[in-house]
Amino acid sequence: PQIHGLMRILLMGDASNYHRCLATGLARLGHNVTVASNGSGWMETARDIDLSRKPAGKIGGAILWARLNTVLASRLKGYDIVHIASNGFVSLKPQRMLTIFDRLRHDNGKIFLSALGTDSIFVRACTKKDPPLRYSEWQLPSGPTEWSARPEAARDIWLSDELYRLSDHLYTHIDGIVSALYEYDTVCRHMYPDVPVAYGGIPIDLNALPRRTGGSDDDKRALLLTYAAHRGREGEKGADILLRAAREVAARHPQKVILSCPDNVPYTQFIEILRHSDIVTDQLYSFTPATTALLAMALGAVPVSGAEPEFYDFIGEKELRPIINPDPCDFEKTCSRLERIVTDRELFRSIQAQGREFVQRHNDIDTVARRFENFWLSL
Repeated sequence: PQIHGLMRILLMGDASNYHRCLATGLARLGHNVTVASNGSGWMETARDIDLSRKPAGKIGGAILWARLNTVLASRLKGYDIVHIASNGFVSLKPQRMLTIFDRLRHDNGKIFLSALGTDSIFVRACTKKDPPLRYSEWQLPSGPTEWSARPEAARDIWLSDELYRLSDHLYTHIDGIVSALYEYDTVCRHMYPDVPVAYGGIPIDLNALPRRTGGSDDDKRALLLTYAAHRGREGEKGADILLRAAREVAARHPQKVILSCPDNVPYTQFIEILRHSDIVTDQLYSFTPATTALLAMALGAVPVSGAEPEFYDFIGEKELRPIINPDPCDFEKTCSRLERIVTDRELFRSIQAQGREFVQRHNDIDTVARRFENFWLSL
């Protein structure tokens, strides 16, 4: 059975425009959808209810907490479905987040978790003796990654009892999980085998991303290689290592490639940057192309991002291979794979041509929204 226009849905929190884009797809299916978020921080993505913590620091937290308990309280109840964005659905201390979560659960129908970011459970899974993933930003087959020992990794905080209690409470008091990536799906099933899990994927609105049209001189110009790192999270994503590889390849072939390193910019500006890029470096430690890589493919660029055999098998893709998959265990292999795409224009065009079709098959906004709807109806 299909439901059209009968469900009121609250998407609480966001990351990289995930819930905002999902809301568009769910609305197309006839549902009444509200997004309450902080706009994914500096990305300033659209939302219906603003949960920004302004000003920063304790004062901003106190103001947000007061708003959630007064003017916003009535706007966060009476929904048939609530989806929280991992354990970062609101920028408050863990104990206050628990209070908000329990209130959401009490004041609404079913409550689900969109697994789309790091939490205490993911870090515990990836750092234990027999992790469910071959590698991660936390650990390689040879041992812990260099980044995981840095202060900015906050390993001890992620593994603290306080954050574990928050994450475990969420996972054990929800009706189900919808995963954004293969990695999160694998970890959730491994750590909470009794909780219903479905793969949703990352929604991409292709209607808002027109197909690129090439010019007659495209083969003569240098390729624009964009280092699309989330500044402040370079080590976590392995983007710093990809930048080293990009600089090395650009130095070897200055006539064939131009390297661009833009700063963090709002989402709409970021889309314009991707629109004019040919190759986009994204993540080193992922098995899966995430939002930046998918947007790049939709806009006609070739991403350097996760594309492991496990991922292709997981989504049932047997033909398309539109992603340059870096090797987190071998820097020279990563350089070699990037160099090949820079120096072989025919290979570049062949891979480039597969990107948008890949996104259409697996991450089209309507396809992802339908996965969510089908999962809700199955429970």
